[in-house]
Amino acid sequence: MLMRKLLNLCLVCVACTSFSSIASVTGVEFMAQMDSDDDGFITLREAVKNTDLLREFGHIDMDEDGKISEAELIASDYGREVLSLPI
Repeated sequence: MLMRKLLNLCLVCVACTSFSSIASVTGVEFMAQMDSDDDGFITLREAVKNTDLLREFGHIDMDEDGKISEAELIASDYGREVLSLPI
């Protein structure tokens, strides 16, 4: 009984680890997904595709130019969370 529970726990841990590595995305990949006009920035208009990004837009856009660069994304708390970057 204990061995079966331990095996199930191990399987769950492996599944979670595998899923988290699949789910993580790089800054370049995220920018490519969101930047529909390929200008290297995410504008407010492009951000509407992602409600979480839209909600955090003002915090991420550090220079307040109305667009998010890859550097701003990576430097933000949101970016570190979405991109699974270390804090």
